[in-house]
Amino acid sequence: MRRRLYIVVFLGVLACGLLLYLRARKQEAGKSLEAPIAVTPAPLSPAPPRLAPAILGPEADPPRPVVAIRGRDAGNDGRLSSDEQSLMQQLRDALTNNPRLAETLAREGQQRFPDSPNADERDMLLVAALFNQRRMDSARREAFVYFQRHPDGQFTKDLSALTGVHPRPQRAGR
Repeated sequence: MRRRLYIVVFLGVLACGLLLYLRARKQEAGKSLEAPIAVTPAPLSPAPPRLAPAILGPEADPPRPVVAIRGRDAGNDGRLSSDEQSLMQQLRDALTNNPRLAETLAREGQQRFPDSPNADERDMLLVAALFNQRRMDSARREAFVYFQRHPDGQFTKDLSALTGVHPRPQRAGR
């Protein structure tokens, strides 16, 4: 009789501990999805930007992709057209505050300037806008498209970390 009582108490304590663990884990997962990803412009540098290193603690923000403002159009004396410059600036500004507008601007930029030097950054911002809208399936799909368009893209590692999508390795000789 006493042995059964010990077993029942042990199982009750074990179940309570499991419930508390699952509740804490669920709250941590909810907190990490609450803050939208902000993309901040970085100065031009020879090395491609990487995710900003962050020591994740209870008050720390999730890592944010760093975007380099780059782009040279050879047909325009090394300068981008003012239309594209303004579109890219609007896209960067709208990313955290209005991700739907950012998605619309990125898709417009893809249609108007398909071979732009900013195509790499614009496609990455499209994925980030979809991620900020919590449209994970669409973000992953666009990440696959990014890897097809830009196999050696500047933001490949950032998008892999953000979406969990990894580019397929290219086979030698094919």
